[in-house]
Amino acid sequence: MHFIDSHAHLFMLVKEKGITLDEIFSEMKENRVLSLLNVSGSKNESFFFKNEVLPAAEKMGVKVYHSCGIHPHSASKYVEDDLKWLREESPFMDAVGEVGLDLHYNFSPPKKQEEVLLKMLEASLELSKPVIIHGRCGEERIIDVLKQNRFSGKKVLFHCFTGDKKTAFEIIDNGWLISFSGIVTFKKAEESVDILKSVSVDNILFETDSPFLAPHPFRGKLNTPAKVKYVYQFASDILKIDMNELAHKIENNFKLFFS
Repeated sequence: MHFIDSHAHLFMLVKEKGITLDEIFSEMKENRVLSLLNVSGSKNESFFFKNEVLPAAEKMGVKVYHSCGIHPHSASKYVEDDLKWLREESPFMDAVGEVGLDLHYNFSPPKKQEEVLLKMLEASLELSKPVIIHGRCGEERIIDVLKQNRFSGKKVLFHCFTGDKKTAFEIIDNGWLISFSGIVTFKKAEESVDILKSVSVDNILFETDSPFLAPHPFRGKLNTPAKVKYVYQFASDILKIDMNELAHKIENNFKLFFS
């Protein structure tokens, strides 16, 4: 049995939080987390992945996947050269993301966010890569954009899902996945728990979104990929599914999505 973290920001952990890759990967192995998806939002982050993360992961025996894309927070800084970057990164990429809309913080104007989302969806089609969606308070509009651009049935993952139950089922009805982070373990996350209980295990993944959103009992502390194990444990208890069975199912979902 092993676990998979389907969304982590290694650049932030190392360059901003001061943790070494050896420490990250050692902790992962101690907790049987043997695979992760690293998310890059800039050329610097993808350079770090290729030149530091890949060699360290190979040395430690950890499997790392990679996605690249312009986060909605950075949409106002988007330039056409960013598409060139994605094309150049394609051989190292397993997905385009995280991309989408963040209508909670609005660090970039909503109109600009949507323009950049469309560019990222075009890149996904051109490069034949799945899409990882960031959708805080913007899930319904993102669904409309995806459907308008014929993404129904294509590989789309709504990461760190915090929308409502109706939206969750609409996502799944379109053939897409949702991912649960440490938020689902929080005391006041009743709606997220209800969604977890209601959807099929065939349609979900688990993640840390580290360095953010550490699960209970680490809430408020620095999150790391190894802590995804606690999301699995919580889900196993809530769903009354054996941990081995759940881990195997999530691994299958992950491999199908990123194949």
